[in-house]
Amino acid sequence: MMASAEPPSGSSLLPLLESLEDTAVGQSEKTDAYLTIASRLSGDEGRQFLPAVEKHFPRLGKSILAHVTGPDAELSQAALQALGFCLYHSHVSAAVPETFAADLLSALCSLVVKGTDKNTCIRALWVISKQSFPPEMVGKKVSSILGALESVLGREDIQSVVLEHEALNVIIRLLEQVPAQMGEGALRWARLVIPLVVHSASKVRLRAAAALETGLPLLLEKQTEVAAIIEPMMSTKLIPELQKLFVSKNETNVLKLWPLFIKLLGKMLHRGGPFINSLLHLEELGFRSSSPTIKKIAFIAWKSLIDNFALNPDILCSSKRMKLLMQPLASINVRTEVLMLTKVEVWWYLVVQLGPNLAPNFDQVSVPLLQCTIGSESASVPGTPSRSVGQNGAAPPGTPKTGGTPGFNSSANTSRLSLNSSVHGSSSFASIQLLGLEMLLHYFLGPEVAAAAAKNKLTLSLEPLKHPLLSGSSSFTKHAAVLTFCLRDGFINVGKDAPDSLLSVLWTNLVRFVNSSIESGSKKDRHGGEVLTLMLQALQSIVASEALPADKVLILLEATVRGIPQRVLGSASYQVGKMDVLNGTPALFLVLLLYNSSMLPAYIEDERFFQCLQTLVGCGLSGPTSPLAFGEAVLGAVRRSAASVQNKEQLWRMWSLVVSPLTDTITQSNEVNQGDALEHNFSAVHSALLFPVTHLLRGTPLQQAAQKSMLSSWSKLYKVFARCSALVVTAEENICCEELCVKMSAVMDRDALMVPSTLNAVSSILQVMVECVDFSPYSPQFQQKLKSPHTPVNWMKKRNKVLGNLSTFQSLLVHCLEVFLDEDSSDATGLALASVMSALFTNFSLPNTVTEALNSLVPPLTLFCKQAASEPPRFSSPLQAKLEKLLSDVLGCLQTRSTLAYNDELLALLSPLLCVMFPHKNKQLRTAVAHFWNSSFGNSVSLTYPEEIRPILSQVKQKTPIILPGFEVVDVPDLSGQYSSESSQLETKLSGIQVSSVGKRDSLRKAAELQTKSSPKTSKPVSTKLDFGSPKPPRRGVLDEEASIDFVFIPPETKERVLTEHQKEVKRTKRVDIPAMYNNLDASLDTTVFTQYTQSQEDSSDKLAPEQADKVTDEEATGKVPQEDVETEEDHEILTKDTQDYASPKR
Repeated sequence: MMASAEPPSGSSLLPLLESLEDTAVGQSEKTDAYLTIASRLSGDEGRQFLPAVEKHFPRLGKSILAHVTGPDAELSQAALQALGFCLYHSHVSAAVPETFAADLLSALCSLVVKGTDKNTCIRALWVISKQSFPPEMVGKKVSSILGALESVLGREDIQSVVLEHEALNVIIRLLEQVPAQMGEGALRWARLVIPLVVHSASKVRLRAAAALETGLPLLLEKQTEVAAIIEPMMSTKLIPELQKLFVSKNETNVLKLWPLFIKLLGKMLHRGGPFINSLLHLEELGFRSSSPTIKKIAFIAWKSLIDNFALNPDILCSSKRMKLLMQPLASINVRTEVLMLTKVEVWWYLVVQLGPNLAPNFDQVSVPLLQCTIGSESASVPGTPSRSVGQNGAAPPGTPKTGGTPGFNSSANTSRLSLNSSVHGSSSFASIQLLGLEMLLHYFLGPEVAAAAAKNKLTLSLEPLKHPLLSGSSSFTKHAAVLTFCLRDGFINVGKDAPDSLLSVLWTNLVRFVNSSIESGSKKDRHGGEVLTLMLQALQSIVASEALPADKVLILLEATVRGIPQRVLGSASYQVGKMDVLNGTPALFLVLLLYNSSMLPAYIEDERFFQCLQTLVGCGLSGPTSPLAFGEAVLGAVRRSAASVQNKEQLWRMWSLVVSPLTDTITQSNEVNQGDALEHNFSAVHSALLFPVTHLLRGTPLQQAAQKSMLSSWSKLYKVFARCSALVVTAEENICCEELCVKMSAVMDRDALMVPSTLNAVSSILQVMVECVDFSPYSPQFQQKLKSPHTPVNWMKKRNKVLGNLSTFQSLLVHCLEVFLDEDSSDATGLALASVMSALFTNFSLPNTVTEALNSLVPPLTLFCKQAASEPPRFSSPLQAKLEKLLSDVLGCLQTRSTLAYNDELLALLSPLLCVMFPHKNKQLRTAVAHFWNSSFGNSVSLTYPEEIRPILSQVKQKTPIILPGFEVVDVPDLSGQYSSESSQLETKLSGIQVSSVGKRDSLRKAAELQTKSSPKTSKPVSTKLDFGSPKPPRRGVLDEEASIDFVFIPPETKERVLTEHQKEVKRTKRVDIPAMYNNLDASLDTTVFTQYTQSQEDSSDKLAPEQADKVTDEEATGKVPQEDVETEEDHEILTKDTQDYASPKR
């Protein structure tokens, strides 16, 4: 059987191996063979050559072991080189028997110790550093190897940089391979490595530093013994050499060694010592460096000193040590973001290391850190209440004054660090400021921050605190000022870049702690109110800065409104904002805060704004403060900001959110007066009622649904207002209507009313107002109440207004009528205006009041009727019917409810309206106006007829039985076309029944006959008749003074008034409750005269001359009045008889 062929690599190794084993081969050939093996293992053929080496290593190893210990240095070094490459491969090393491996290591150590050739020793050390024997086998040789290192490094005859470098490589290899055994021999190799860290050769220094850093955990296990080794070397060798290295531009090497020495020295530093200041001086040199890289390494090295002091919490928290640790952190001003980030990380590391001692050191450590990161402009916190600063005897929070001063005193055993950099370099980097916000989150939540971050999908960059800073309301109150204002500055500076969830969590937790402080505080303890004030002031600054977009501001507002109890929001006990704001509450403060912002248009685009507004309004109105003052303040803010709100629906919604709960509040309290005991004040309700008139009705109309809702809310509020204002002792009747109408008139000019929707809304408003009018002052039975005192000016204004507190209302009504009749308006507007006029004429009964109303309303009412009679009809059937009812109400007022004198003046006033009513298409209306004429003007002795009515009356007289005293018939064209056949009044008998006007005249004739029987007749002419219905009655100046509160006025007994149509029944009996001179006078007429006499004085335009008034008074005193009344009745009887003859032609 043939043997298998050797692989190429194997075939190339065997000749080399055979030459090494052949004793006849010379030393140079063997040297070449070893070098060839080493070359192939390290070259490109290594992978192919390695299997042959692994297979034949037992043979190769024997040759190497024999040659390395031989006298030929060159062959020994070549053999060591080949051995190193072979043992570097774990496959080869693992195949070596343990005993043979031990022999190899022993031979190497012996060679290192006893070798006289420096290069051979170096090569032997190199082989040991490259070997990959199993750890358990190497561990048995650690002591021998360390002994060899101690020996070779102690020999001065073969010292070299390369040898020291390889010796350090051996130590590093052993630390990686057998750390446990190296830990046992830590002191031995520490003595070897530590001096080399300051070697003059950078190659050796770096390797020594690497060895020291790699073995540091093992050294710290024996820290005390290691420190004892290091301490003697510090002052004599290490520190001077380190200083030399620093000066020679090896700062990085030195600053990386610095933390290693700090850690190795451990608690020895706590005792102080002469070398400590020297160590600190090395750091100071690093901090003073102009290189950002050197400064960064110096800051990182500073962490080791924090760790060192943290070995003993008492040392860490001592004022001297803390002052020392804070010096570079608070004093060094950095200009690059990377360096700033490093500084902040080290600073935060100190905060975390404080653990449970963070709270007492918060002012010294955390406050300057927050100011440094967030960018607070001042060290002290502005606006902090004095009680919250000194409540526990603590100094005001601020940054320690450390710049430019030694850390400790200058004694020999005290460490110090002199840094003269500027203090308080605040950050302008967004990344650093965001870290500041995250720090606040850690302060608020403590160890629970990780769970909160996961819940809100936040990524944390800082290590969580091990102990919470805020354990309760008391601890929060102590630090509330710093946390609140740092939060304020953080939101202003970088809030726009922060996640919404971070802002929400931060502000929500602030509100939570504020609420906790309020709930836990007693009435005597004002800290709860102070922290609330701090928070609201911070929110004010945030909003005023306009640094946050609207959606982020509303996050804060929503958290505040939800987190603070409603009783607190509505309480005036927590004064905020301007101290002179009456009834100031947190709720009002927040409302005004948003409305005074120029970002309001952006706020109102978010639904959360209206939700918060609704809650705040509810809190303010339900709180212990005046709901009227609160509502007025809110509406004032809405009014001032109306110009910046383009969407009227949003304005309406704001107004509605205030008015609806305000109406409910007034309904429950019946309180609308903000005045004192001398004068009323309805400004709050006026503000609420006037806002829609000013801002919602003018210009572009609201949507139909919104307008309907707005008018409904307005109506509810006004009705409650009218009812409650009547209960105010110092308010006159209908003063609420008058004052509001004055304000409305100033806003609603003709141009505004030209908009159909505006006119319709104002008409609806007038209709609501008239429904609430108290008409009692316009009736004869009314007695003036003694209410608020009137100044002479106000009293004269009242005297000059016949309609009193309805004067402006009537003016506004007239303006609306004029616009309605001039423009194309909806029938709904006409219906509302007609209803308003009907209400007036239905309730007015005083002659001067009716006259004043007619003066202003007859012209538009006449035009109204003319337009209604146009062809084609302008108005709808419901409006036509409403107008006819209005005309009937006017006639009813004149005929039955009032006691006007039917004379020339009244005829001239009513003439335009009668011109329209006599030929009206409606039969019933024509009948009513004819009946009215016969019972009023038809009873006059003589009339002066205006020219415009004469043709109308001439035509009517031809077809209708009417009485026209002193009327001369004129030729007029036939106006019968205006009458329909079905509504003609030419026939005076319907089924044998006479028309009602004749019946009326019969009753008048009978009444006259009864009067004739009880009174002697005289032959005085009719022209001497006293017209009791004259609109120019005598003056009553005395009564004006009696109405003044300067006198005690006892009003006369009210007499029952009898309606005119029942006078015939009254005249049949003689009254015994009136003076004798009036026995023969109709009691109802007496009442009428007295009423006119006492109530028409205010009509200054229709006054009689004093001598006329005297004449009337004299006539009454001499008994002429009854006689003239009899003559008047006789005249009525004659006229009635003539009319009957005319109305009933003989058959």
